[in-house]
Amino acid sequence: MMRDRRFWLLCGAALLIRLLLLPLPEPIDFDLAYFFFPWMRYSASHSLVELYQFGEPLVDYPPLFLVQLVGLSKLYARFVPSLEITPLQYALIKLPSAAADLAIGAVLYLAVAGIEERRSRAETARPRPDGQPSRLPLLAAGLWLLNPAVIYVSSIWGQFDSLQALGMMAALLAAARKRWGWSGIFLGLALLTKTQALTIVPLLALLAWRSGWRALLRWGGAAAALLAAGLLPIWLGGAGQSLLTIYVKAVGRYPAMSMNAYNPWFIAHIRTRELLGYWVEDSTALLGPLTIRHVGMALTIGYALLVLFVLFRRWQTPAGPTQSGDRSEQKARSEPAADAIQQIGTFFAAGLLIFGFFILATEMHERYILPALAPLAVAAALLRPARLPFLLLSLTVFLNLIHVLPLTRAQLQLMERLPDIRFALSAANTALLVWWTWLFVRGERGGAARPAAAELANQTDEVTTSDGLATLSD
Repeated sequence: MMRDRRFWLLCGAALLIRLLLLPLPEPIDFDLAYFFFPWMRYSASHSLVELYQFGEPLVDYPPLFLVQLVGLSKLYARFVPSLEITPLQYALIKLPSAAADLAIGAVLYLAVAGIEERRSRAETARPRPDGQPSRLPLLAAGLWLLNPAVIYVSSIWGQFDSLQALGMMAALLAAARKRWGWSGIFLGLALLTKTQALTIVPLLALLAWRSGWRALLRWGGAAAALLAAGLLPIWLGGAGQSLLTIYVKAVGRYPAMSMNAYNPWFIAHIRTRELLGYWVEDSTALLGPLTIRHVGMALTIGYALLVLFVLFRRWQTPAGPTQSGDRSEQKARSEPAADAIQQIGTFFAAGLLIFGFFILATEMHERYILPALAPLAVAAALLRPARLPFLLLSLTVFLNLIHVLPLTRAQLQLMERLPDIRFALSAANTALLVWWTWLFVRGERGGAARPAAAELANQTDEVTTSDGLATLSD
């Protein structure tokens, strides 16, 4: 990465785009005006614990973002003692998310470069004739850094989902490299940023368990220690009830079937309002104690179990025979190739767990899908059949975002005149989950975890698995 000029040019372009957008106000008054700026004004002269206890509106975020907010507010007060809203305040509050975007680009580059390095260790592909590094790490980073949905959330909306995604991706990369203590630390940071990071906890636990109980203990112990270090001071300071609400009682705080996330529940949310004349909450009983929320939870858990089962089965598939007669050479070639394919499956599974959560659970906000784009960018870069669904998903996510927070006031008026496409986008997102899942499960047929050395031996820059996790191609 350090020697790849193309990566730094990409980062420079991504940074320039964000720097131009950071000072701009929200298109219409939204989260910054109603939540973040009032919290900044209060925390400029109060502590983090006081912000939890007395901040208005009620603070319902984990502490890592709020620590950042308190620090930024005190810094801003030095430049603008009156704390009036200026372009500098917009830039300051968006800057950490923009920096996280760039860091995720680096993580994606390193993740794909590591997979490519394992593939090359199989010593079955001809070296690149031009001596240039593979373009695949650059593609993965570009799919994130230049993604309009990512840019919109961090640099226009001013939300901090990228900070959560950075912790999740760093935890996955550390796990892929079997750095279990670091993986636990990064997961703890993600959980201190947003509770939705829980979606990849089962996957990381399964990865650590596969490496042995010591790895699992190091991973879990590091995550628990970091969470304790982040939460105990606030709890002991007197804001324990706020933390309890955030981490234990978050489900049900917004009891709508969908909070503007375009998924099947959004269609049900709107249609029931049209039919019944009132909003149906997800706590509504369907059969005895079974509620709509329970159905969403069951669907989410069932889907997660399916993804983890397919991944676990793939790990159990033995490596296929190679064409070499030397068993030690066979092992030297097959293990790195199999490891590379398994790592692709791990990032793929992480993206599906987040995506499935967004589609199948109730109470989803429109931005909860954003972290899925990071691990799915790894799959899209390395697996050619995943590139089109990635681009389509990026488009539907972006359209979902600008329908909730329009780019301009003129867009609001335009949407009133144009046909309503929200149901179409909800159906498209659902169909895309099915498509992505089919690509993932399809690799199980024919044993995609096998290194398929006969294919790896082709004198091209392309690797195809037997029925593929699909195609590893440059």
